[in-house]
Amino acid sequence: MRPLVQRVAECVCNAQHPLCFACLAGQQGLREHDVRDAALVLVARAGLQLARCVCNSCGHEDEMIVSRKAA
Repeated sequence: MRPLVQRVAECVCNAQHPLCFACLAGQQGLREHDVRDAALVLVARAGLQLARCVCNSCGHEDEMIVSRKAA
């Protein structure tokens, strides 16, 4: 797995609450586009999924990448 994808996976799996793509990117010092790109890989290969949630940081409701246990 690419280092960026691994980094996003660890952040998502260790998160107590979901973060939107923009907040996840900001927290990790990444571009939102790169986080979304990593999310595609994680959904396809690592068993993570998209779920409609409210971002714990900004309060925006949208689809976010989460671990299956959090969905």
